[in-house]
Amino acid sequence: MNVILAFCLVVVIGAAFIVLVRAERGPSILDRAVAMDVITAALIAAVAIIMVGTHSRALIPVIAALALVGFISTVTIARFVSSESSEERRILTRDELKALLEEEEQLDDDAAPVHDIDALEDGEAIDFDAIRDGGSEQ
Repeated sequence: MNVILAFCLVVVIGAAFIVLVRAERGPSILDRAVAMDVITAALIAAVAIIMVGTHSRALIPVIAALALVGFISTVTIARFVSSESSEERRILTRDELKALLEEEEQLDDDAAPVHDIDALEDGEAIDFDAIRDGGSEQ
């Protein structure tokens, strides 16, 4: 009987590691959510196998807590994903993120400074008294 329980435990742990790879690769948040659900189910199965092996009922609350956490996490992810567009839901690769950050940096560099004193042309000055009194800068 112990050989069968050990084999079942090895299979469940192996399945959890395979699904962990899927969670890492994605590509979408929903793929990762399903993978985390499977990992939670594998963890519940592992605890149940340990309970059978030890002939103990002491871990039943642990199984109930894991099932509750798995359910709540799935509902939470579904709630947030439903409000995002498909493009926002997709997790970017490192290359896509690098290109996006470079594009944003380029946009920031091209933007004209709004309140930069150094951006004034030579000889131009700011009339701070007029600004403080509610007038416009001349």
